[in-house]
Amino acid sequence: MNDTAPPLPVLLVDDSGPVRQRIRSLVEETQAATVIGEAAIAGTALALFQAHAPAAVILELGLAGASGLLAEIKRLSPACVVIMLGSSESTECRDFCLRRGADHYFSKHKEFERVPEVLRELHSTRTDRPSGGTKP
Repeated sequence: MNDTAPPLPVLLVDDSGPVRQRIRSLVEETQAATVIGEAAIAGTALALFQAHAPAAVILELGLAGASGLLAEIKRLSPACVVIMLGSSESTECRDFCLRRGADHYFSKHKEFERVPEVLRELHSTRTDRPSGGTKP
């Protein structure tokens, strides 16, 4: 990781305050990313996304009223990395999210700790490029 590169801007979207707090802690411990906004509802998430153009969004699967949010994020910024978090551990759920455009899906129960790993990798990938790098 390039220590002089600025941290990646990340948007957190989950309707649970304690979950957002846990994600924020994990994200900021990496030093590869920083949380630029948090949202508990889809409308706020979309407004924050449009205002801040984050490099990554951590999005709760099953957020009320957010059925089209993933598609809208990808439409607005195909290079934005979307990490979906959900309660299911099934491969069917993972595959569903990936088919819909998510870059990663992690179970909140067993894979939560993988989020920092993805963000560090993304930071390294983006900062190793000369300029204007986008998702590979």
